[in-house]
Amino acid sequence: MRVSCYALAALLAVMSGLEQAAGLEPLDVAFDGPPGWRMVDRFAGFRYEVMGNVIGVGFRQATSEKATQLGCFGWAQNTERGTVVGEVRCAKSVAPAMKEWLAAGPPKSRVDEVTVKDYENTKIKLHFSHFKILPDERQTCFRDPPHQCAEFAEGGGGGGSAPSHDEF
Repeated sequence: MRVSCYALAALLAVMSGLEQAAGLEPLDVAFDGPPGWRMVDRFAGFRYEVMGNVIGVGFRQATSEKATQLGCFGWAQNTERGTVVGEVRCAKSVAPAMKEWLAAGPPKSRVDEVTVKDYENTKIKLHFSHFKILPDERQTCFRDPPHQCAEFAEGGGGGGSAPSHDEF
């Protein structure tokens, strides 16, 4: 039997509503359950920023290919600062290999530094289906490093025009 993501999401929403109506706490699929079966035991998620000679050398495309090879999904994007930023979601067993690859990069690049923020709760979001290369025009930044929005880095409250995210 084949079930669409939409049907599954609708079923989960109904089940969650029933749990709440019965006075039960909804199941947190990331943390609830026996060890080894919880999302936090099986999946890793992290945000990264790579500094060095990483623009115009095929870094994003090579990152996408390596992520696909490892079974990861997420995104990569060039920044105005001349860095490459992105997010990765994958099995915990392959996350170290992806981080090592980011630190080395493809042959034509030169990686000087990689900043990584590991996500404590790496719920797998349904909008991730593969590894995407985001267009340069898209403004993406976060409340904290790596790839922090300028208004947060300067201690502002985040009233600027660029959309910010805690996690995609």
